[in-house]
Amino acid sequence: MPKISLSGPAELLTVIPFHLGFQPTRSVVVVCFHGRRLGLLARLDVVDADVAAEAAAQTVPTLLQGDPSSVALVGFEEEPDEALPLLEALADAVEWHRVLVRERLVVRDGRWRSIGCDCCPDEGWRLPEQADVPAVADYVALGHAVLPGRQDLARLVAPLAPTDPLHRGMHAGIEEWQRRYAAAGGSVSDRPEGSGARRASRTRTGTSDRGLAVLEGGDPSARQLLVNESLVAWAAVLHGEVDESELADWVPSLVGPLRDLHVRDAIVGWLCPGCVPLEGFPDQLLVLLDELLGPELRLPPAAGDERSGPDTGPEEGPWSDGDETGEPFDVGPGLDLDDVRVAAGQLDGWDEAAVPRRVLARLEQVCRLTPPAHAAPLLSVVASLAWWVGDGARSGVAVDRALELEPEHRLSRLVRQSLDYGIRPSRCA
Repeated sequence: MPKISLSGPAELLTVIPFHLGFQPTRSVVVVCFHGRRLGLLARLDVVDADVAAEAAAQTVPTLLQGDPSSVALVGFEEEPDEALPLLEALADAVEWHRVLVRERLVVRDGRWRSIGCDCCPDEGWRLPEQADVPAVADYVALGHAVLPGRQDLARLVAPLAPTDPLHRGMHAGIEEWQRRYAAAGGSVSDRPEGSGARRASRTRTGTSDRGLAVLEGGDPSARQLLVNESLVAWAAVLHGEVDESELADWVPSLVGPLRDLHVRDAIVGWLCPGCVPLEGFPDQLLVLLDELLGPELRLPPAAGDERSGPDTGPEEGPWSDGDETGEPFDVGPGLDLDDVRVAAGQLDGWDEAAVPRRVLARLEQVCRLTPPAHAAPLLSVVASLAWWVGDGARSGVAVDRALELEPEHRLSRLVRQSLDYGIRPSRCA
């Protein structure tokens, strides 16, 4: 995958919104580094001084689970110094853990300054124009965009409103699909079965008493036909073969089977290799996933620590001049990057790197066409995929919406815990 390089703190500040997917306001962003490689980014809301130390103490251990060699702390302010209490508390906590704080920066009104730097003018340095930062074009090529705020990110996965003219028909279509699926012997309850039943259904004998092996030969069962119909729909949508104007017709086949844990887990396991082991699924189902979804939709886990990415050499020191000309460092937008820079005209690497963003965007379209009563399973899949490829912001808004709708939804709770405890996908693969 392509490498993206930045030079100095000003360029880092310019691309942070592209990395998050929205423009942070009244926030502190923690940027973790592994040598010169960018790792985890985490955003926290600013807090009052009397709770800043407690907030930092609760947050820093999770942020440091990936063993960063250094961090940069960035306050995005609307009012002067409103980010300083949390920023300073985070710096103290990070240094207590013997991790270098390479920069403490503040952004306000289109300007930035380094805290404690004698070189910065009182008014700070003006942020560069996006057109003047080469890495911005790289982010755009990878499908990244900046929304005004986190609430706008949440709207991308907002289920279809009950007042929408499409709602009644969409709800009825999914209900009818699930009625046929249940009549064919499929599960629509998304409750885990007893351990014995689950083990019996996950054998690699070429057949399955749960009826997921759709290429067994002979006449397929009604359930197998419906599973096949669903996987065809997932393949068509994720490969971009369905026009937006026709997407509503596919929603019942996409959403209907996600209450069946076996179907949902097979889809998640294929998209996120290693997240859900596929060894227990029927061979014929894996063949079908390979034929329809294809290996190009088996997305690599995000690079989150030094073990996940290439060796980029010894760590450079902090930027020393505040003049936007520091040593370049490599930044991975939630991706596992290659050491080799993509040369002009070699687009295959960029196309491959942009696949996760395109897949998420297509599933977000489906979310917006799904009634709330049926949205939690789909939102949990979106959250899982976003977490897997390193997009914590998108994962967070999707899983939070799922838990609003169904607080006990098991997969959503697992994803939420992974985000809260800083569990990195690379450690699950």
